[in-house]
Amino acid sequence: MRQPSTESATALPVTETDAPSDAARRLWLQRAAATAGGAVAAGVAPAVVAQPTAVPSGAVSLRATGAAAFAKTLPHDARGAVAAADMAQFETATKTAQIADWEQLPVNHEIRLVNPLAAYSWEKEPLSREVPKLPPFPALDSERLADEALELYWMALLRDVPLWDYDRAGLVRDAVAELRRTKTFASVTPQTLFRLGVTGDGDGHWFSQLLWMPVPYGAQNRWQQYRVAFRGTDFMTTWDEYLKVASGEWPPGIINHYADLFYLRSGRDAAEYVHWDFSYQAFIDASSILLGNPHRPREGWSAANPYKSSRAMNGFVSFGPAHVHNAMGSVSDFAFKACWDEKWLRHRALRPEAYGALVDRATRGETVGIHPLIVNSEAVKRVKARHGSALLPQSYPEGAPAHPAYPSGHASIAGACVTVLKAMFDERRKLRFPLQPTRDGKDWESLDPNLPAPTVGSELNKLAMNVAMGRNFAGIHWRSDAWQGLLLGEHVARAWLKAEKAKSLEGQQGWLKSFEFTGFAGQRVTV
Repeated sequence: MRQPSTESATALPVTETDAPSDAARRLWLQRAAATAGGAVAAGVAPAVVAQPTAVPSGAVSLRATGAAAFAKTLPHDARGAVAAADMAQFETATKTAQIADWEQLPVNHEIRLVNPLAAYSWEKEPLSREVPKLPPFPALDSERLADEALELYWMALLRDVPLWDYDRAGLVRDAVAELRRTKTFASVTPQTLFRLGVTGDGDGHWFSQLLWMPVPYGAQNRWQQYRVAFRGTDFMTTWDEYLKVASGEWPPGIINHYADLFYLRSGRDAAEYVHWDFSYQAFIDASSILLGNPHRPREGWSAANPYKSSRAMNGFVSFGPAHVHNAMGSVSDFAFKACWDEKWLRHRALRPEAYGALVDRATRGETVGIHPLIVNSEAVKRVKARHGSALLPQSYPEGAPAHPAYPSGHASIAGACVTVLKAMFDERRKLRFPLQPTRDGKDWESLDPNLPAPTVGSELNKLAMNVAMGRNFAGIHWRSDAWQGLLLGEHVARAWLKAEKAKSLEGQQGWLKSFEFTGFAGQRVTV
């Protein structure tokens, strides 16, 4: 473990590459089906099989191999490589779907693989037929992946700079200058740095009001102050530490936290929030904030909700407060299953920490198959000067969790939950009593009146971005993981909303005509 740093972050517009349209997804699926012997029909998941004993053929063709593949917990040699025989055994377990094969993997330390068996359940879910598969993860030697790695190195350097200081921090200007020379981040500014470019996430503060405002919690309010990690504390910056953690040894280092609780202000704060949260914590809190008084819920409902204008009834179990709260757990479950299917069976992409090991080797003259853009970058030089290696500094002692990178589980949950909330609530409504932390983070004050008035839709999108990119600030996920995770979650939520409407009396009698919301890419969606 090393101790340095106090700096900032970047945001991107949505591009066609980042945000494929539904038509583009269908075209990609058609091509995938052709190359996979018809395993995937256009826009439709493979037929449900009662007890699959093998991975669908379409999954195998996309899965990463060699240094591009996730291999955490398997034994790593002194160069950070995994034996070909161990990787072959990993592939065999994936293909056969036999528990005995998974149990035979050479996982010998305290860190164990996170629930790969859950990946096999998604294709059994009827909702899976409505959810498109994700496009391939960027290739190991691609310029795109090097661009994303460059962003992560700058995020590591800027973890401790308060996000509201990005417009005046010299290190931020250096980050923007270098990132603007890439294809992926050519239009980035201090205001958009480390944002995803979803609708509304570029306005005002980086943090959503829904991570700052008090949460109605039964008969009390819960103030959103959290324990935050010591500034400048990074992990896995030496090869000895990296190799132990990559091979599954639980690290000796711990995260030290300040004794006081603080409002979230920096990238490191965001990373620590998503280190300890439960899967849909941010969104059950957001639903409580948006409901306000659950006994008088009509004001906040979307115009599509028939109970908003009902003469005699309020919604509760269906399309009311109980439905909204319960939906966060329900849709999260489906999003997790879809995400695990993509992670384990279709892509098995490496974590940024493993790519960072390749970067360090490349800076020492080895040929490791990555793009030279990242090897020769200013960000990597600064990390190496600070820590003595070009390994990607991690926020957590254990680095990334022991499951593949693509897509992000946090982003998938965020995409699903936020989509449901946007469908249930009036996105255009302005939030009442918005706030911001005081500069010391220990108290709050009214929101700066010069900033745009936050709306429900923009703050929900920003919340999804915060949760997704918080994991990137930790150094454990890629931009592709975050963006595609949001899109996957959005498609899961669309399928879930369609099913909820179809089975309800309100939907069957035409009283609930549709759900409507603005998608993460800015398109208007009707379900």
